Amino acid sequence: MARKKVFLMFLYSLLLIFASHGLVEAAAQSNSQRSRSPLLTLTDGWGPFTSEEEIRIAGYLKQETQSYLTLVEALGPESFQGRPYIDGESAHILELIVLDLQISLKEIITTLGLIERLFRQRPADYVQSAPLLWLTVVKDISLEKGNARNMERLGLVQSNWPSIVDISLPRLFSRILEPKLTQFLRRGEKR
Repeated sequence: MARKKVFLMFLYSLLLIFASHGLVEAAAQSNSQRSRSPLLTLTDGWGPFTSEEEIRIAGYLKQETQSYLTLVEALGPESFQGRPYIDGESAHILELIVLDLQISLKEIITTLGLIERLFRQRPADYVQSAPLLWLTVVKDISLEKGNARNMERLGLVQSNWPSIVDISLPRLFSRILEPKLTQFLRRGEKR
């Protein structure tokens, strides 16, 4: 009988050790997920993002877009002068492209900021507005990624923003926008 009690105590101890080890490991994994970079979060996995992940990604994209906008705003007419491959007409076209790019970048920053504020201040409104807000971000990024890439090729702006856009755009669509639009359409069918 005493052997049976010792054996059971040993078994319970082992179970307790394994359970506590599992809890510690789960907590460590949870902490590592919170400390992961937003770009890694963006590129890792296939399913829809959680709202918290969406907000981290929105903040990251807003920060990177703001940095890129600062570089683009530094471009002026003098930026195009003295370059043998840019003549007068090309310089005028580039000025218009830069102006359009600045407007779109500001719209992206404003929309991403609205996403962050809505999520923090009024989560219910975020749920309702998220498809339209993310659609605006995806649209603007899609329209301007070519211009950003051209600015890079011409050596006018050196930034990693075009690469971030190339990596993030398909995932913004498949992991944020598409699930939200599908959910939105399903709600409409139920009515």
